[in-house]
Amino acid sequence: MKIRSDFTGHRELNDDQAMTPMIDIVFLLLVFFVCVATDHVVEMALPTELASGGVATEQTIPEETWTTEVRVKLRMTPDQTSVITMNGRSFQDVNSFRSTVIALAEISRESPVLLDVNDDVPLQDVISVYDACRSAQFDRINFVLPAP
Repeated sequence: MKIRSDFTGHRELNDDQAMTPMIDIVFLLLVFFVCVATDHVVEMALPTELASGGVATEQTIPEETWTTEVRVKLRMTPDQTSVITMNGRSFQDVNSFRSTVIALAEISRESPVLLDVNDDVPLQDVISVYDACRSAQFDRINFVLPAP
């Protein structure tokens, strides 16, 4: 038994549905051309001086940097004052040490600083010496561990 239907297999599109794909395409083209137009690089001639064919160029030799290990030792004296020793030179206060370290850092910031601290040195003195080295802007500041 066959049932009759009014459906013929074709759907009628109204005007709004027929225009939607066209509007999408026009919008995408508009976006494409706006993007292409803004990425345009303005080219111009840059003035350059070319060397003549017979002139050789000079090779620059990179400047050698002077690096040495900066060993800073913090010790307590028998009268319970801390003494800072840097590469054999002793300092009684942090301010004179700071000025010397800053002058050394101007020569070579790449030099590694090794802080060798005794166990009996107060933490405030250790931090003051560490801050002096940091204010000199050394690249590497390390603490030395006692040998096992």
